Amino acid sequence: MSAPARPETVHRAPDPITVLGEPPSTGTRTLAQLFAPHAGAMGRGFALLLVTNACALAVPRLVNVGVNLIEGRAVQPFLGITPSVARVVGAIAVLAALGAVVRTLSRIVLFNAGRDVERGLRRDAFAHLATLSPGYFARASVGDLMSRITNDLTNIRLLTGFAMLNTLNAAIVVVVTVPVCLLLDWRVALWSLLPFPLVIVAALLVSRTMFRRTKELQEATGALSSVVQESLAGQMVVRAFSQESAVERRFGGVNDRVYDAAMRLARVRLLMGPLMGLMGSFAIAMALAQGGVVVVQGRMSVGDVVELNARLLQLTWPMIALGFVVSVWQRGKASLARVNEVLAVRPDVIDGAVRRPAGALRGDVALHNLCVDVERADGGARRVVDDMSATIPAGAFVGVVGRNGAGKSMVLKAIARQLPVARGQVQIDAVDAVDWHLAALRQAPGGIAVVPEDGFLFSASLRDNLAFGATAVTDADVEAVVDLVDLRRDVARFPDGLATLVGERGVTLSGGQRQRVALGRALLARPAVLLLDDCLSAVDVETESNILAALQRGFVGAGGIVVRPTIVMVSHRLSALRTADEILGLADGRVVERGTHDALMRAGGLYATLWGEVQRRAALAKRLQAEGAQV
Repeated sequence: MSAPARPETVHRAPDPITVLGEPPSTGTRTLAQLFAPHAGAMGRGFALLLVTNACALAVPRLVNVGVNLIEGRAVQPFLGITPSVARVVGAIAVLAALGAVVRTLSRIVLFNAGRDVERGLRRDAFAHLATLSPGYFARASVGDLMSRITNDLTNIRLLTGFAMLNTLNAAIVVVVTVPVCLLLDWRVALWSLLPFPLVIVAALLVSRTMFRRTKELQEATGALSSVVQESLAGQMVVRAFSQESAVERRFGGVNDRVYDAAMRLARVRLLMGPLMGLMGSFAIAMALAQGGVVVVQGRMSVGDVVELNARLLQLTWPMIALGFVVSVWQRGKASLARVNEVLAVRPDVIDGAVRRPAGALRGDVALHNLCVDVERADGGARRVVDDMSATIPAGAFVGVVGRNGAGKSMVLKAIARQLPVARGQVQIDAVDAVDWHLAALRQAPGGIAVVPEDGFLFSASLRDNLAFGATAVTDADVEAVVDLVDLRRDVARFPDGLATLVGERGVTLSGGQRQRVALGRALLARPAVLLLDDCLSAVDVETESNILAALQRGFVGAGGIVVRPTIVMVSHRLSALRTADEILGLADGRVVERGTHDALMRAGGLYATLWGEVQRRAALAKRLQAEGAQV
């Protein structure tokens, strides 16, 4: 049976929208939009290129003059050079030096503009990613996203720097050189310039193929980044199951895809360079062949023929560079298309208009016929929470139980506004959740804190991880939360105490230590609503009991006032919920029973069944442990 349709009443605020006060991307970027903020730099670079090319394009004329002077066999009074030839040689040297200096300045200006485009677009892309909901990152590949904001942006920089410089340079050379060649002798010039249009036609013919193969390479590179990131992050699992060979085979397959895509692109790119050089050589050969005839006929001087060949040589490099420009252009376009795919994603969890007044939330939570759908791999939707209702007063301790896939974690995400919900289905302090500004719900102190089962830790010190989500934290606050989550003995064993670096993702800590640090981080934020998603599964029963008892007593908030947060806890260890004010039993996304531990045990429903299964597993574990000890 198909999943129920997503409610059509999901709140969509009109543009401009914000997420935590920050506007998401204004949409995809065009090349014109990328260039527009740097029009001034582009103009300065173009002016410098004009000066550079003026110096370079004047040299063939001076060579023409020099050759004609030498051909006239003038008297050679000093070192074999007449004063006239010496002046020509000096002028060429001065123009060459000036051209080199100005050319360097033009590259600095235009390449820096490309760097500015790259920096700005990377900033915008990263800021936009920060506005997207957790659901997007559940679907997206981290390695591919990393490739898009690193490798792809490098290609865009080359497009706005290298490609722009060579395009402007080629345009100036062609606009000036072709008329001058025609003025020298239009018949010889036309024969000599004949191969160059063929170069342009060839470049246009391969451009589409180059774009397609470039995008294939970028996508393969993104997949490679994803495999590398996942393999390195999961090294402990790989080693535990001796799957190094399997991981290497998987990496090898993706690596071969990148190699094949790179070679397909390289074959097209390698075709361009020799083709451009061949056309340039044909042009010079044609100029020499036709020029020799007209010199004999007296229509051109030897100096004119030399100048024509020099100018054809100046045209040859822009034509050769055209091949590189086409390649860079197509790579840049493909990369911009990939970045635009990210920028086009619109956040589905956005700010409402209601901001929190001074102080904390009260912590009242109400669910009214809550429905949550998740996207399937085939693009459809699957309902994981269906028509759930519950009222959780401030300061209450509510447990949520059910078998795997019952929708327990989705309920917590809906309360925390980590996924889109329909208007009227979730209320916080009697205000519709979609009307709350996200900062009002999430920022410390007095907001909503979520502690997942696998608490993510940053590669920083233990203290920095504990204080990550809090404001104005004192050493006394940190020490108090260390005691609250039963970390004191662990901290005492660490070499540098709270200053100990925990490694990437907290790899140097045990699972229980990571969970308690993640819980301590949430508590230091002094939340009004604390959502615990099986976050104590890796700690022993006694430690869990001590932590929950401390949470129910509350913690010292602002002004020394003891605050008891509203606690909604998902747990497969049912003993943790014995003291809960109410326990909700979920099956297939629906609440099938509710009540206290004792009441549910008497009812003999889902909770009692789960409790019996837990007790049997515990008894079996003890028996196996005892048998092992006897052996």
